[in-house]
Amino acid sequence: MTTVVLLHGWGFDASLWDAVRARLPARLSVTALDFGFFGEERLKVGAGETALAVGHSLGALWWLVQSDMPWRRLLCINGFPRFTETDDFAPAVAPRVLSRMRQQFQRDPAGVLTDFHARCGGHAPTGAPNAARLAAGLGWLAEWDGRATLAARRSDVVALAGAHDPIVPAAMSAMAFGAEGAVEFIDAPGHLLPLTHPEVCADWIERLTNA
Repeated sequence: MTTVVLLHGWGFDASLWDAVRARLPARLSVTALDFGFFGEERLKVGAGETALAVGHSLGALWWLVQSDMPWRRLLCINGFPRFTETDDFAPAVAPRVLSRMRQQFQRDPAGVLTDFHARCGGHAPTGAPNAARLAAGLGWLAEWDGRATLAARRSDVVALAGAHDPIVPAAMSAMAFGAEGAVEFIDAPGHLLPLTHPEVCADWIERLTNA
């Protein structure tokens, strides 16, 4: 069977993919990893190459930076190879914005999560939040940089982006992925294409596993 491995973004859990998974054909062997922000951490799968890695937001960055699991192709959904802006990576999220969010999270993690989910256009998972793990995730957003992997494997990477994403603006997605025409924009608000447009995400997964 063709293997597909999914990983969600910051502030969510593996249930982000439920509606997408329900639309995928039985010929695919699908696994959803979990950062452990709201439950048990699961960041390993069995040996062998993943035919298609799929990451949402921070999950896409993880595939580019941290994963020791080999993958053939990568689908980035609301994703990025780097989150914060630098002299040679702009436009992106201003470092001061993320720094302020990290400081606020230390004081009021529940409030930051509530605000973040509202901005994304979704709601919190049902489990209890793991504040330490979530704080670590904000650190990853500040530190990780997957541009070298993206440059080396650009022909293996496809991006789906929201045209009106409040977290990852369209200009950021176009700059990060658009040089080779590898980004597809969906006319959608919010930062949660797996929840708001699961049929589009599932269609792209099918398309890339058939390629």
